[in-house]
Amino acid sequence: MRQMMSHISTARWSERHAALSVCVGSYFAVRLAQLLVSPVVPSLRGAFGASRGAVGTILTGMWLVYACVQLPSGAAGDRYGQRRVVLAALGGTAVAALALAAAPSLLAFGAVALLLGMGAGLYYTPATALLAARFEDVGRVIGIHRVGSQAAGLVAPALATLLGARFGWRVVLGSGAVVTTLLLGVLLRRGASAPRAVARTDGGTAVRPRQVAAVLSRPPVAAAAALATVGEFAALATLSFLPTVLVEAHGLPLSTAGALFGAYFVVVTALQPVSGWLSDRLGRDAVTGALFAVGAVGYAALALGTTRAAALPAVALVGVAMAWGPPVQSRAVDALADAECGVGFGAVRTAYILVAALGPVVVGTLADAAGWTAGIGLLAAMLAFAAVALVGARLGGRGRRPTHGSSSDRYRPSRPSETPWRFSPPSPGR
Repeated sequence: MRQMMSHISTARWSERHAALSVCVGSYFAVRLAQLLVSPVVPSLRGAFGASRGAVGTILTGMWLVYACVQLPSGAAGDRYGQRRVVLAALGGTAVAALALAAAPSLLAFGAVALLLGMGAGLYYTPATALLAARFEDVGRVIGIHRVGSQAAGLVAPALATLLGARFGWRVVLGSGAVVTTLLLGVLLRRGASAPRAVARTDGGTAVRPRQVAAVLSRPPVAAAAALATVGEFAALATLSFLPTVLVEAHGLPLSTAGALFGAYFVVVTALQPVSGWLSDRLGRDAVTGALFAVGAVGYAALALGTTRAAALPAVALVGVAMAWGPPVQSRAVDALADAECGVGFGAVRTAYILVAALGPVVVGTLADAAGWTAGIGLLAAMLAFAAVALVGARLGGRGRRPTHGSSSDRYRPSRPSETPWRFSPPSPGR
């Protein structure tokens, strides 16, 4: 009997950690295709004669589409299975990245960027639902999952520098399609012998506007969405313009700016699991408030400093702040019921990403009008305001400290389980 229980436990461990590994790799692939755009912004401006505001508008459009896809991707995952949706995300991202590399004009580039946002946007919500069904510590798992995204940010600048210097920006963007296609092939091959997901006879969770609005209007969910909006607004603006800010405002060579952009992602990547783990134990709001306060200092230093010496610590502090994802997303997960798994979390992500997608165009346009001090200073002010609001809520007794494991108890998908890829079979009784 003891050997049987040990075998079941080992099989369960293998299945869920295999799922986590595959999700980390998939997130790396779709995010890499998106992040390769930012390092080539100076080359794009030269090739198409575009202003910072125009490029910011294109990037904003990409993130707007990315945001709008979150809700339907959650519903699709509930109905058709997470594996199918993740594979569709990889395939769509690969096609869009290849078309982006071949774009003949700025208009075509902008149109294809929307398709890239659509393909990449299909991924995260169903993947998170898949992982939340398998692990107890949701904050820690979200942090590990997000390592794939941050690792892509670490690789993207180096890859762009290496390929761009020799082959040009089109090959840089095309490399994203190559990586995504390779991973898609691996997943298709591994999943060829996996049991197929059974389609839901009830059609899955319906997307009803009134129910979605009711979910978003709950105070805990609305607060989480507001915090995520601030963090994502800053993150998207940083992804879009940090190398350009370092070159134009701090006088750094493009290669040095790319290296600091990579260092930024080293900090963010390293802190993802840490911030999630801390939020499981110290509370979501305490960790989020501390991260935002550090980020406010970092953005202020980046906006006011003009020397190369000021750039390194400023980038490091901003990187610390951008580990906000696990505690804030876990805060949203805490407030969602079982039946809201895909659609509920998708609605939250659509709401905050949709607003935060304005980050690149707002910061880029403000920089065109008043300089980078004003553009980056706006990010410092937003994070400072959010940190103060969290402190005020905590002092007023409205902060919440979830008990260990409580989040996963409330965010447990109530749907038939499926074997997403070629994992070991789950333990009996799931």
